Amino acid sequence: MFKVDLHVHTVLGGDSSIEPEELAARSREVGLDAVCVTEHNSYSLSAPFKAISRRAGFPIFRGMEYNAAEGHLLIYGVKAGKGDLPPKFPMQKAVDWVHERGGIAIPAHPFQKDILGRRPGERVLDLKGLMALEVMNGSASFEENRMAAEAAERLGINGIGGSDAHGLLVLGRAYTQFPDAVRTEEELVHALRKGEYAASWNEDYYGADRRDCL
Repeated sequence: MFKVDLHVHTVLGGDSSIEPEELAARSREVGLDAVCVTEHNSYSLSAPFKAISRRAGFPIFRGMEYNAAEGHLLIYGVKAGKGDLPPKFPMQKAVDWVHERGGIAIPAHPFQKDILGRRPGERVLDLKGLMALEVMNGSASFEENRMAAEAAERLGINGIGGSDAHGLLVLGRAYTQFPDAVRTEEELVHALRKGEYAASWNEDYYGADRRDCL
């Protein structure tokens, strides 16, 4: 299995303590095979990771976490910025916008409130064209993840996992397992479209009871 933490933030986004040069070494330490940096509302903020990934010999993909009107979306495969997709679009419009451009938009921690008290909650059940939900978020509670997993099951779609790390002690807490290696952002989008993956808790490094680490 190929283990990818699909939801990571660094100091480049202004709300994390993870330094870019620390990311590859820590990812290897916690047993990851790759990681995806998802700074808020901008693909370009993570631009330095192209060179860092090459120097480290470790796959570091780039996506973004978009602040929609109802909550957050993880976006992969579209190089968008604030000028392309202004913050606070309705979530359905944002999902459609991303998918029309060949990317994938996945609601992040749908049952966890953000700092503004927003969460899509069961409104994700009304969204059209979803391919997955984030069902295992390493920074969300056990109950919030459980409700997300139930929503994905009701929708008949798959679930992804990511740490939502804003510090090294959280990195790799949850991840997504793919059956085959993923080496590029294009391959990541293809693998997500195939749907042959599963969200997983990092029991090897963080222990079997995910609630102990929350």
